[in-house]
Parts: sequence; structure tokens; C-alpha cells
Amino acid sequence: MKLSKAAKAVLFCVIAALLYGNLYSVLSWKDTGGDYKSTMTTFYTLDDDMVDVVFLGSSHCYCAVNTAILWEDYGIAAYSMAISGQDMASSYYCLKELLKTQKPKVVCVEMFYSILEGYAVKGNLYRNLLGYEISGNFRDAVDSIAEEEEKKDILLKWPIIHTRYAELTKKDFQPTPVMEFYMGSETILSPGPNLGELPVYYGEERTAIPEDTEQWLRKIIELAKESDVKLCFFLAPYWADEGAQMKYRYVEALARENDIPYMNMLAKQQELKLDTARDFADEGHMNSYGAEKSTNFLGQFLTNYYELEDRRGEERYTLWNENLKLWKHQKQNQELKETADLGLYLDKLSRLEGYTAVIITKGEYLTGDIATLVEHLMNLGIGEAFFQREGAWVIADGVLEYESARENCFHHMEIGDSDVLLHGNDEVMHIIVDRQDYSMATQGIDIVLYDEVLEEIADVVGFQAGENYTCIR
Repeated sequence: MKLSKAAKAVLFCVIAALLYGNLYSVLSWKDTGGDYKSTMTTFYTLDDDMVDVVFLGSSHCYCAVNTAILWEDYGIAAYSMAISGQDMASSYYCLKELLKTQKPKVVCVEMFYSILEGYAVKGNLYRNLLGYEISGNFRDAVDSIAEEEEKKDILLKWPIIHTRYAELTKKDFQPTPVMEFYMGSETILSPGPNLGELPVYYGEERTAIPEDTEQWLRKIIELAKESDVKLCFFLAPYWADEGAQMKYRYVEALARENDIPYMNMLAKQQELKLDTARDFADEGHMNSYGAEKSTNFLGQFLTNYYELEDRRGEERYTLWNENLKLWKHQKQNQELKETADLGLYLDKLSRLEGYTAVIITKGEYLTGDIATLVEHLMNLGIGEAFFQREGAWVIADGVLEYESARENCFHHMEIGDSDVLLHGNDEVMHIIVDRQDYSMATQGIDIVLYDEVLEEIADVVGFQAGENYTCIR
């Protein structure tokens, strides 16, 4: 059957559209919070009227607020639209975009950028604009924020994203769980430098903020009133000099003028019990330990000050449950990485769910308190054979799936997307994952732990035989 010219044209347009859509999804900008995580991408997957509390702001916000903790401890269905470098203009348009489909009771705006204006980093400009779906609001955001000479390229998107060909990774084609369930909270589980006591300005003098920034702040206030949404302003703790804090005094007065709660958490260091040697990633950002403290402070305030429903247990909030599961695994993995005692490590391993552990023994690997080691291994499902030979053991969620003596061991398996090979061909046991040898101890016990939830290797550790099994990483 021959197709008419019109039918051919329609078919060509359909095929072109499909190809363009698939190619765009690969090349699209997938980074508003760092490391291939986009709060905008996840936002567009939400059903209507799901979010009760919204957070807006820059990286200071997504480093200080953990939506998983708000969900687990308070039942708050919170979502963060925080994006790196987000200024007040971008916060305004993010809020407009969100209000198309959501009816939050409270919008919390982090105030770091309330004393600044514009974008010093071009990447942050793109992060704040390229994530939008095509709409009138996207056009208005570009028109208000971008420089004249780059507006057309940003509106079309393609002139910017086509340059990503050379930097494509597997994540562009196959999103990870952290990407799929990202809700605008950054996980940083390592402390930065000791900042000492953060300076706090207690004077009443205030300095005006940039006029353009103040106008956008007032637009946010006006939009919230029009939409019958309550506003809350907060300043996440960071190392701010006196000049910056005098400007925040100006913002505080603006909030008071409009009956908006303003929480200067910088001035509440004692109440938050901040440990500046552990709770910060750098001078400007909290890490996940600090975020637990600031998030609990905000959670208590939100539940006491506003009438918010506890959404835990409601069937439609699966995204929040998945996000919490990711956070728990991220935290568990860090705790394991900080565990240097073999017995304690094996004890933690026996209580984990959603993991596959590969254990090998090498050389004269038995030493020290064997009776205690027997108890820990039995909890993992490993029996007496462990003490009789070098070999390999694979345990998935507490079930022993494979064991072999070194002499007979040549075993290939797939764990998630990874290829794993166990072998003792050269008279030494090896764990090879995706062609990389993860053998650690020369004589002792090696463990490779794969996280089935995060779909990644959670830990690689060796315990060198000796008096107390020295930990090797």
C-alpha cells in the first residue's frame, strides 16, 4: 500500500519527534543538585496535590534540609525545589511552576541568596533554567533571568545541551535510584574543616539588600498571598561575616513587616547543638550530620506552627518512602565505612537488608578470638567450613547463596548491573567486580558489599590477620 504525501509527512514528523524526544532525554541537563540529581526532573513525576511543604533556595538549602527526615520523624510530605545558586528571581519562578500542580500549605524560603543577585557561575544559570518543561512560565523565567544574547539558546535548550556529547555517561541512559527518587536534599557524610564558633551579629543595624533582589522577594510574598500559601523564611547556618549579617537583619525586618516567620538558625547554634568540627562540609554548607539538626529544628517548628497532616501510611506517598529508604542506606553505608573492628562489622552486616556481601579468606587468615568470630559468622549463615579452608562465601539478605573452597572456586555472577568473578586460580582468592580486583588483605578476610537499593558497591574492606585484624581500606 502506497502512502500519500501527506501521510508520509505525518509519519516523518512522528518518527522525528520520537527520535528527538529520546535523544533529548539522553542529552538533557540532569544536574540541579550535583552528581546527576535534578529536583526539577523528579518534580514533574509528582501527582497533583501531593506536597504539603515546599523548600526553595540554593545549595545552602539542599545541604541543610533533609526531606527524608521530615518524612520519617514528622510525617511531613515536603519537597525541595532548591537548586545550586538559586537566586530570588529563580525561587519566584520555581514557586510559580510548582503552584501549577501543587497546593502546599507552607513554602519555606532559605535566605542565603536574599543578599545577593545574579549568577556568577554560568552552570548555575543553566541549572536553574534548563530543567523547566516548555511553558509560558519557562519563557518568562528566561526573559527575566538570562542575558539578552543567550535567551534564544536557553529557550531552545538544544544549542546548549548538544555540547554534552563528549561527557555522556551511563547515568544519561539509565538513571540510578538516587536520580529517580531525588527530592532536593544533598547527602554529604564526611566532615569538612573545623570552623570554630560561627560569628553572630547581635546588633540592630541593618544594610539594604540589592534593590532587584528585594523586588523579587516581594514578588514571592505577593504570589504566596494570591495563592493562599503560608510563607516561612529561614537562614541556614554558615560562616557569614558581619556585613552579610547586617543585610540579613534587613531581610528579617522585611519578613516582620509582612508577618512572615523568620528563623535565623545562625543565631541558634547552641539550641541546635552544632558541632562545627563535624556538622559542616565547608564554610558555606552543612553536611548531613548538621542537616539532621537543622531539619529537626524546622520539623518541630512546622508541626507546632502549622496544621500539617501526617502522611505516613498513605498509599500514594510511595516516593517519600523510597526517598527515605535511600537515605537510610546512604547513612548505613557510611557507618560501615567508619567501622574498623571485624566483629562489629560482621554484626552490622548480619542486620542489613537489601545487600549482597561477598567474603573471601586468604592465607593464614585465622587469628585472635575465634569463638567470637564463630558467633558473628553464624549470624551471617556461614558455618564451620569457614575455619577449615580458604574460600569464598556470598550472602544475600542473610541467605548463603554460594560457598566454595579456594581450589575449586571459579564463579561468575551478576549483582545488579555488575559482573562479579570469584576465583582462586593462582592460589590466592580474588574478588573481581566489573574487571577491577578488589582484593585487600594479603592474609586475612576481604569483604565487598553491594547495595541492592542504591545499586552500587557500598564498601570494600580488608581485615589483615594479626592480633586484632587490622582494617584496610
